Amino acid sequence: MNKELQNFLAAGCMMTGIFLLGVNLSIHSGYLFTIAPLAVLTCASSWFFMQNKRRASVITSVILMGTCITINMLESPDYWWFVYVLPIAVCFPIVVWIGSSAKSRTAAVLISILFSASYLLLNLFFETRFFWSLFPLFAMGWWPLSCSFAHLPKRFAFAGSFWIILFFMVLNGITTPNYLWMIHPTFAVLWWPLSLYFAKKPFRFAMICAVMTIVYLVSVNYLTTPNRIWAVFPAFAVLWWPLSVYYFITVPKKRNHFRT
Repeated sequence: MNKELQNFLAAGCMMTGIFLLGVNLSIHSGYLFTIAPLAVLTCASSWFFMQNKRRASVITSVILMGTCITINMLESPDYWWFVYVLPIAVCFPIVVWIGSSAKSRTAAVLISILFSASYLLLNLFFETRFFWSLFPLFAMGWWPLSCSFAHLPKRFAFAGSFWIILFFMVLNGITTPNYLWMIHPTFAVLWWPLSLYFAKKPFRFAMICAVMTIVYLVSVNYLTTPNRIWAVFPAFAVLWWPLSVYYFITVPKKRNHFRT
């Protein structure tokens, strides 16, 4: 980004902030409802205007936390929700300060552990009614996974699928343990690694996916309406997939191979 564009964006943010503040004071001077947008614009203008991004990241985090604390104390002082923003405000300058090292596996693992542990502690000691830290833990897990398997798409698909299935399995056990709904996202996710591993083997891919689909249909049939067997009808339709692949793709390839 060139300097002229940075100055333009910074000036635009400041101009917009002045406009919003004027509208706020002219319409409702007793309540400053533009605190949040003014803070966002201030962070953006400081980020665009300052050449030293490390200092800008610290200033941005300080403004973010200051704004959240101010709004929290003004609107709901009995519940300190600003603590949920604290891990983000701490991790952001760390990532900027280490620079390109953030792309390394070690940095990704360490920062992800720091971020996840912060929300896990908040969940255990501050808000214990529900295991909500599962969601930021799941989100942060993708950072070390992507850094570890960025150039290995098959391994990344396998590890990512395992991570997603594990997430839904835990979520299923926490929310509705009496109903095994995790089979639905599991069935959808398994197509990701299977399509990569067997992309050049259409018949094997069709066979494995057909079996997987039939198992999924039978499972849904058993879990939802065990007294009524309906899975045989879509299962019969699915079997036409490997059958057609075998006779229209595999067999012609074998014939052409023998002719040559």
